[in-house]
Amino acid sequence: MNNNKANQKYSHYLDSRTKRCFDIAICLVLFLPALASVTLLALVILIVEGRPVFFIQQRVGKNGKLFLMPKIRTLRADLNTCELSSESDKKPFLTVTGGFLRRHRLDELPQILSVLKGQMSLVGPRPELPNIVATYAPAHNKRLAAKPGITGLWQLAGNRDVAIHKDIKYDLYYLRRASLWLDIKILVNTIPFVLNPKQAKHNYENRIYTYDISLPK
Repeated sequence: MNNNKANQKYSHYLDSRTKRCFDIAICLVLFLPALASVTLLALVILIVEGRPVFFIQQRVGKNGKLFLMPKIRTLRADLNTCELSSESDKKPFLTVTGGFLRRHRLDELPQILSVLKGQMSLVGPRPELPNIVATYAPAHNKRLAAKPGITGLWQLAGNRDVAIHKDIKYDLYYLRRASLWLDIKILVNTIPFVLNPKQAKHNYENRIYTYDISLPK
């Protein structure tokens, strides 16, 4: 899939050296604490849940390019995850530690490696499964104009009961208004979201993040 023409109406910051250098700098600062955390969590999961500790899944990146995204395993090992979608209720399939890891987004720490490899960015649209992207309408493909992010506007403020691509206004806003300052604000606002798992629902219900969603299509 080629979104080069579509990218022209989006922020030049998305493909800038500034964004890439910012990603690398933050990831290098976080790398050792993240490595220590992942090591500790891996030992706990190995003892409580058994193997495998990590879960690697194919996701769709920029311009539809597929990549392998690592996570700490939070679902039962015998579960066929291909049968689940972003709208599926995963609570019945969570491991003993999985609920805690997901609530505080600790399962996503290994994705720092994906950022360093250039497959993801710290901030951007959430990466989706290939089988979900295959159902996209043309308008939904606009999400693929940038590298997917570990965090982003939808993650902080979107209605999590609705599929990501069906609530595309947050991704469109970011694609067109992306900047270093916006990335910094999103990362700063991710901290209370991680500490307080109910923050995203609170943000959505109280319209904490209100953006111009009437931007031209």
